[in-house]
Amino acid sequence: QYNLVAEESDDETTRYFIVGDWSGLPVLPFDTPSEVAIADAMGKLGVKLNTTFQLALGDNFYYYDVRAVNNSRFQV
Repeated sequence: QYNLVAEESDDETTRYFIVGDWSGLPVLPFDTPSEVAIADAMGKLGVKLNTTFQLALGDNFYYYDVRAVNNSRFQV
């Protein structure tokens, strides 16, 4: 059984969610209005569900692979 109600669970609960194919671009500026809206919604849902972490997968690697761990595209 999975308890998704953050207020009813203890500190040992790990919650996360994964989003795939969230609308990125392969060229500058890389993001789209849809992608920004999805990121905002992920933040709000993360607070609501008290997530430990969130993963955003897809779109990052479709056109070009990651050529370096310090690639400027992935800076926050």
